[in-house]
This record gives sequence, C-alpha cells and structure tokens, in this order.
Amino acid sequence: MSTVNYIKSIQAYCSQHKLKLTANRSAVLAILHQHQGALSAYEILAKLQQQQANTKPPTVYRALDFLVQQHFVQHIESSSRYIINRQQQPFAPHPLLICTQCENVAQIGLSASLKAELEQFAAQQGFSLHSQSYEFQGLCSACQARTA
Repeated sequence: MSTVNYIKSIQAYCSQHKLKLTANRSAVLAILHQHQGALSAYEILAKLQQQQANTKPPTVYRALDFLVQQHFVQHIESSSRYIINRQQQPFAPHPLLICTQCENVAQIGLSASLKAELEQFAAQQGFSLHSQSYEFQGLCSACQARTA
C-alpha cells in the first residue's frame, strides 16, 4: 500500500473512532511507513526537519506517544526505536523478531492459544500482564547465511 493510501486509511480509522490525527502525527507516520525498518526518535526528527526545519524533539515524541498508544506504531523497548505496525486492523502490538546483527525487525502474529497460555502462566505466578510487547532476538535468515 502506498504511503498516501496508508495515511488515508489511518485518517478514516481515526475519524471513525473520534481520534485526532494531526499534521505532525501524519508526518511521523508517513516517515515510518516510507522506511522499511525501525527508526529512533532522533532519526525521525532529522527526516521531519527536512520537511519542517523548525521541528523540535517534543513534537516528535508527542506524535510517537499518540501513535504508540493507538498501536499504529510499535516501540522497540530493547533499542528505543519505532516501527510502523504493518498488520491490518485491529491495531494491536505484535511480537517482534529482531536480528542482533543487521537489526532487521519482523512483526509476527501471536495465536490466540499462545496468548492465552502466556496469560494463564502469568496468572499461575500471581502476575498480571500489562504490556503485550514481546521481543525475540536472534539472527535473520540473511545473516545466518552470511555466517555459515
């Protein structure tokens, strides 16, 4: 899907759910959509400053906070980078496979049965899960081939 069409679909979703997708939020979302991998907030800021020279870090962080809250974007806790949620609606966090060599990030689906099993295991330990951020680190197939 093109970036323009992606932004239009997000605008429609926001309108339907009475959410405000500001120009800054759209610009940050577009930058992440155009980029194939994950970006740090300062990398996003640098790209945004090419379009809007006076943009400051709080503008980017506020936009990212909203986008993460709505699950349009995922925050990668281990590297403090952000990646667009390429999964379709409903928007939700997805487990991430992160290559420790090339830093490629892939989003995967989590089956309902596995999610239920994780929640059951946590409950047996007297633990209530709040975050649904799962990050698994290893080597992608391309990096495995290079090291073989």
